[in-house]
Amino acid sequence: MTENNSDLTLILEFGYTGHRSEYISHLMRFINNNPTLHGRYVFFLNKKIATLLGQVAESSSYSVEYSNLTETHTNFISRSFYEWKLVAKKITETHKNISEIIFMSVDEHLLLLTTRRFKKFNLSVKGILFQPYVHYKNSIDKKGLLRNYISQKYATALNSRIKSFFILNDKSAVSEMNKNIKQCFSYLPDPIENKSLNNDTSRHNTIIEKFSLHAEKKSLLVFGMIDERKNITNIIDALRLLPNEVKESVHLLIIGRLDKVVKDRYQDYIRKHRYEVSITLNNQFVTSDEIEVLFTHCSIILMPYINFYSSSGILGHAIRHQKNVIASNQGLVGRMVAEKKLGITVNPLDPEEIKDAICQLLYNPEKYQYRGAEYLQEHSPENFSGTILTGS
Repeated sequence: MTENNSDLTLILEFGYTGHRSEYISHLMRFINNNPTLHGRYVFFLNKKIATLLGQVAESSSYSVEYSNLTETHTNFISRSFYEWKLVAKKITETHKNISEIIFMSVDEHLLLLTTRRFKKFNLSVKGILFQPYVHYKNSIDKKGLLRNYISQKYATALNSRIKSFFILNDKSAVSEMNKNIKQCFSYLPDPIENKSLNNDTSRHNTIIEKFSLHAEKKSLLVFGMIDERKNITNIIDALRLLPNEVKESVHLLIIGRLDKVVKDRYQDYIRKHRYEVSITLNNQFVTSDEIEVLFTHCSIILMPYINFYSSSGILGHAIRHQKNVIASNQGLVGRMVAEKKLGITVNPLDPEEIKDAICQLLYNPEKYQYRGAEYLQEHSPENFSGTILTGS
């Protein structure tokens, strides 16, 4: 990219897992499709995300630079300060006309925003806030509530250059935060890609075989990073409680990277019960084509998460494919499932409730049909990108 002489915006994303490459791809495509935005953006990214972005990162409409994050850190504060050293060097040495920064995840950088090392650059700040304190108000995690409230309150109070913190999918949270913290929070629709990714029949069938997505069984899908919050043991216990004829007709798909904290425990539990319950575990990265086929052919999306109160892109995939969801009765995802009648909410710690919800959705699918077209339109990648980049 040939930079113009006007001020530039730096878009910062040092993560690479989950939704991160999707978000960056959406922004890049939006810039490509809007010539007035060409030459105005610099992406500073983790080197590991490069292969996930593919050709879209090779456009001349913006600059893309990568960093190898070589240091390991015991907490998010030290990691944030280390990452800022890399950014500050980039601004000082090669991009002196950067006037704005967009944090694709600002939560871990809130303390940084209050420091001299950051404020000396006089940057206008935008960022996506994934854990607004209001999401913790009804949780048992009172430390999380207090920690997030204090960090969000003081970051916005001590940095007058914060322009907008975006909150995904929660207009009521935006209203409350603007009232109780500061008038700088904005609603952001979590984007849903609403187009078919691959029509290759051979590839489609290969994916069906890989994940055992055969028509003789109803597939129940747990998708994404498989960590403590995914509640795998209670889900398996719920399937064990199913009537035998139902148990024999379902297949549990656990698809995504296993977090090392739970890896051994989850694998042991799956091995222990895999002859009682049909289970496929796929502990590896999943491609876009595979995601498409998985959500097309599964019957129910299982999201009875524990201690999870924020937005989830997995819900968007479910809505796009008109799939019912079983969600926790606490947190934003559960509220959306209940309000939009997308499925059933349960106590995630009660296998009996999860079992009953599975039976309800399998026995009475017509009772839980919904139309997601309006939601998909609001949550288009164009709306997401336009909100972040131009405020439109």
